[in-house]
Amino acid sequence: MVSSFFNKRLFQKVEPYLYLLPALIVILTFTYYPFLQNVINSTYIVNAAGLRKNFVGLENYRKILTNPVFLQAIKNTIIFAACTIPFSLIVGLILALIAREKTKLSPVYEALFSLPMAMSLSVMAVIFQLMLNPTLGIVNRTLGLEINWLRESLTALPALIAMEVWLNIGFNFLFLLTAIRNIPEEILESAKMDGANRWVRLYQIILPCISPTMLFLIVSSIAKEMIASGLTLILTQGGPDGKTETIVSFIYKNSILNQNYNVGYAASVIGFVLTFIFVLISFIYEKKGVHYV
Repeated sequence: MVSSFFNKRLFQKVEPYLYLLPALIVILTFTYYPFLQNVINSTYIVNAAGLRKNFVGLENYRKILTNPVFLQAIKNTIIFAACTIPFSLIVGLILALIAREKTKLSPVYEALFSLPMAMSLSVMAVIFQLMLNPTLGIVNRTLGLEINWLRESLTALPALIAMEVWLNIGFNFLFLLTAIRNIPEEILESAKMDGANRWVRLYQIILPCISPTMLFLIVSSIAKEMIASGLTLILTQGGPDGKTETIVSFIYKNSILNQNYNVGYAASVIGFVLTFIFVLISFIYEKKGVHYV
């Protein structure tokens, strides 16, 4: 009887880990093990067949960190993320505030606001490419300009940023709308009766209440934008003069197209470290800026 009791207690302690075991095996197999192999390979000379040859330590990192093309790619990626994330969050928040109160037309404009999320990246890229066409595009015709948006150094990266912002609006809108609608209406009404205007209610009530959702969107956006490459590879191929090259597009060109795995392995590790640092900064912000109700 005593043995049965201890076996039951032991099973109760082990049971939760048994449920997590399949997911843990998948994560270790397809995430952590390949990443560890990637780190190890970055310290070797790897041939076109992917086989390790000579151990070179940090030599691959030294070469890539003195490569001006890669340094430009790091700069572009950080600028891309730093502009895309706040703009898409702000626009998504404004739309969520507009749609906060349910009306008969709510399903219509909620679907319209969410539409960018359902768009295929390749389809959206082609649409924007036509809109930004220097001779036939609606943007130049409307503004009376003659700008080759995707081929000029000053406009190529901002054009890609604008596209990415548009793509992210729907996703951010849905999460922020759900968070705002979950705020008890009594709290907002009480603040209104106490004389709090819209700005006070926004800064003192709404933003603190939706801060956990905002943190989730910031972290997920950092992880997404730091590995962004789709628009670059489809529309600009990193040009003009590397002004739209990103870390991942740089890795793709060198590793997949040129089969220079030494550069690819080292660049991917550096990209991971940068992403990890920015995500870590976001979680440091959590202690001061996130309020859990």
